[in-house]
Amino acid sequence: MKTKFLLITLSLITFLGYSQEEKKDKKEGNGKDLFDKVYNRYSGKKKSIVVLKDGTRIEGFKKDVDRKKGQIYYIKLKEEKSGKKIKLDSDEIKEMYLYPSGFEKFTKSWRHVYDVRQWERSDMDNDVINQGYIYFKNQKVSLKNRKKEKEYMMQLINPTFSKYIEVFGDPNAKETTKLGAFGFNVAGGLAKSYYVKKDGKIFWLRKKDLDDKYEELFGDCKEFMEKNPVKKIKWRYFSQYVLDYTKMKAKE
Repeated sequence: MKTKFLLITLSLITFLGYSQEEKKDKKEGNGKDLFDKVYNRYSGKKKSIVVLKDGTRIEGFKKDVDRKKGQIYYIKLKEEKSGKKIKLDSDEIKEMYLYPSGFEKFTKSWRHVYDVRQWERSDMDNDVINQGYIYFKNQKVSLKNRKKEKEYMMQLINPTFSKYIEVFGDPNAKETTKLGAFGFNVAGGLAKSYYVKKDGKIFWLRKKDLDDKYEELFGDCKEFMEKNPVKKIKWRYFSQYVLDYTKMKAKE
């Protein structure tokens, strides 16, 4: 009973918590984290959708996933029509759509709603994404920029504004400290690292590396650089930078 009460209390603190930086950002009207939260638990009751590299679309119910450094390298499904259980390795899959589990969906904020129709991509099932599904895309990547390249199914956390820069979640990312209710420090702040892809190149981006990667990420947009000079950029605005850059590039 005590354990249950503690879990409920901690969940409430996490849900209601806010950081001192976020309070300041709220006054400035900026600094919101526009990326989808990174989910590690997925519903086995709501249908999952997997699209293979040959175009085959498989619909079924998630039974299991396995990971390396947090990234998915295979999934097991029970097919909806046949009831057959199948295992699919990441190198067979092009993309997949999973639904977050009920508890994780409750404790994590949902994606922000704004007009993104002009940036929607034709290579994703936007109708499914708009129903609240998490989108995973096959990427050949060197984990933390030092492992041998391997194909993983990685969660795209900016699906609605990823036309030029794709940002993938790092499930093992450390987070900034978040001050919750009653003075408790809880998890749930900003991630300190992501995997970022631009012009076909994907790399692990850490908070401390943002200045060094500024030119590579935003240097081809003069308007962006004039409004956001490298000396003034801050990690907590990174998602806003990606959105603003997308808007500006779309006008070119």
